Amino acid sequence: MLREEQIDLRRQRARSTKFAIENLGKKRVFSDYRVTNPETGGQYTVTVRGFEVGDNACTCPDFKSNTLGTCKHVEAVLETLKDDLPAHLQKKKATFTRPEVYLHYGESVQLGVHLPPRTSDKLTHLAKRFFDDRGLWSGRGRYVDFVPAVEAVPEDVTVLSDALDFIDREVERAEMARREEVWLLQLEQGTLDLDLLPAPLYDYQIRGALFLACRGRSILADDMGLGKTVQTLAAVELLARERGIGRVLVIAPASVKYQWQSEITRFTKRAVQIVEGGPDDRRDQYAVPTFYRLVNYEQVVRDREAINAWKPDVIVLDEAQRIKNWEAKTSQEVKKLKSRYAMVLTGTPLENKLEELYSIVNFVDERRFGPAFQFLHDHRVLDDQGQLVGYRNLDRIREKLEPILLRRTRAEVLTQLPARTDNTVFVELSDEQRGPYEEQRTSLARLLQKGYLTDLDRKRILACVVNLRMLCNSTFLFDKETDHSPKLDEFAELLPDLLGDGAHKLVVFSQWETMTTKAAGVLARQGVGFVTLHGGLPGPERKRVLEQFNADADCRVFLSTDAGGVGLNLQVADTVVNLELPWNPAVLEQRVARVHRMGQSAPVRVVNFVTRGTIEERVLRTLDAKQTMFNGVFSGDEDEIAFGGGGGSRFLSALRDLLTETPAEPRAEPAAAAPRTPTPAAVESGVPGEALLDLLHAAEKLVRTIPLAPAARAELRAVTERLLSRLGGGT
Repeated sequence: MLREEQIDLRRQRARSTKFAIENLGKKRVFSDYRVTNPETGGQYTVTVRGFEVGDNACTCPDFKSNTLGTCKHVEAVLETLKDDLPAHLQKKKATFTRPEVYLHYGESVQLGVHLPPRTSDKLTHLAKRFFDDRGLWSGRGRYVDFVPAVEAVPEDVTVLSDALDFIDREVERAEMARREEVWLLQLEQGTLDLDLLPAPLYDYQIRGALFLACRGRSILADDMGLGKTVQTLAAVELLARERGIGRVLVIAPASVKYQWQSEITRFTKRAVQIVEGGPDDRRDQYAVPTFYRLVNYEQVVRDREAINAWKPDVIVLDEAQRIKNWEAKTSQEVKKLKSRYAMVLTGTPLENKLEELYSIVNFVDERRFGPAFQFLHDHRVLDDQGQLVGYRNLDRIREKLEPILLRRTRAEVLTQLPARTDNTVFVELSDEQRGPYEEQRTSLARLLQKGYLTDLDRKRILACVVNLRMLCNSTFLFDKETDHSPKLDEFAELLPDLLGDGAHKLVVFSQWETMTTKAAGVLARQGVGFVTLHGGLPGPERKRVLEQFNADADCRVFLSTDAGGVGLNLQVADTVVNLELPWNPAVLEQRVARVHRMGQSAPVRVVNFVTRGTIEERVLRTLDAKQTMFNGVFSGDEDEIAFGGGGGSRFLSALRDLLTETPAEPRAEPAAAAPRTPTPAAVESGVPGEALLDLLHAAEKLVRTIPLAPAARAELRAVTERLLSRLGGGT
């Protein structure tokens, strides 16, 4: 029923779109047709061989991935032909005068063969040896033997280009699988000596490099800090040696392009180019020969055609969660890039929704999980109102991922990593904070008690939540006039102990650029050297900041928004300070992994500031709750995950939960550092991950209409944009 519905949907689209259709051949019916969409300019070729589903082919992406055997372009051509043909002719199929090997895009991709009425004995034997009665690949023969067998028959056999490419990839896949098996055995026996990079690699890193190189298109999803970059460089060297590749495109966040350049220069002798500047500059740069070419995700949207014209052999996606939203423009453009090999790097292939994993896997293998409609039907659990309440059949997902995804956690290589300790420093609201905090909390509670919410009410709810979070840090973030921040006061008190006798360096994070500016004032008053990184810092300046922090002994603190939470190597530090906890566990771990990663030789301290009795205490539980789903998919043995219902009602319920324990009562005793509470087996209700995303997406849209002063509006916009960039990006 589901597949029939999808076929009907494509027929409806064919009828509703005024396609321009041109017959490219000499035959009246069974021919090739050019189908053009005049609205978009999109143009594809449809090959008609019959009138039943599965008889025909189209060059569009949907036909190749939907497993239906048809698409709107095929249906549009058939609709046009049927208008001019009597019913009895619509039952005929094309006849072939010469043998043809093609690629059949059904529920699985298979080679197929069309035979003429008369064939030689050798061709008949070939068909029986490799194909079944339907003319589809039987699996009885080997791809490596197929091409010599075709060349040995007396007929001139046409092998279509996509079929030839498929055969080539299958032959290579089988060969590299055998090589991987041999290399892994040698690694286990201690006899493997590939000598890929000038630096020694741990065994698990060699395993990762072999996986990336031998699987062709794959995902390395190791925990942050385990050296995904160096594994990738080793895999590229292996492919250069074994397969002769010579053009590697690395797509990374803008903040880490220079980090890639540094690592490539350090570990290889390959030419590397960073693409930057205006359109004319970038066009000239793409014309320059190079081995490695580094671009950021935003440049792909503008430069996709130039990148494809360069014809990279390998595409590396760093921090690939940037394409987790399959509807985002960046994701769509990245997936239009073409390369034989792909290496996808991400420590967080899934943050909030299973669909994020689908989107990332879709870049590696567009048919791995099948079409989106089938994937969602098979794995989502909906309630009677159509709201998402859980996921199912996770074993099938893990089974499909096994050939293309490799993930190791820190726990698996713990003996090779330094120790890490986490501490939470609780602070109290000051009297100056308490007044506006309680006003915002009371307003929020009053709004949530209403039986019906207007659009204005929803805007006020979102504004209250953002204001509560800002007030936990400093009154200045809220009103841009007063400056009361117990967190910064406590930070100033702890700073001498954190810095010690000169042996320690700190990385200090906040989601608010204004908060890092206030922290810079604390450091300046104490005479502590520091540098600052934020999203608005130009690329060359980011490189200078990173080099200064790593090389200058007097530069003790690296202040950063979450622009520095991705991709940077800051092992020279041994302490991470979070002035507030992000609402996403993956973002928190990204921050810590800048310091707690391979190459770190000292124990690492993590210090989290939390304002007691406020919305921030509930964030601790939220982080644990959101981590549960990630672990369930990648680490667990369970086949289902259940969680609260979705939609607006769940969002409002989550906010009510936040308010039940947030009255800010004063305490007599001072705040003190305490070990972070271990994750409980059962987590009390907190803000669900999707509700948080709903909140932040809506807040970002709200910025333009909410009645705030210009300075406050700018701060709110910056906050929501940075949060969205970490939580799922884009509206």
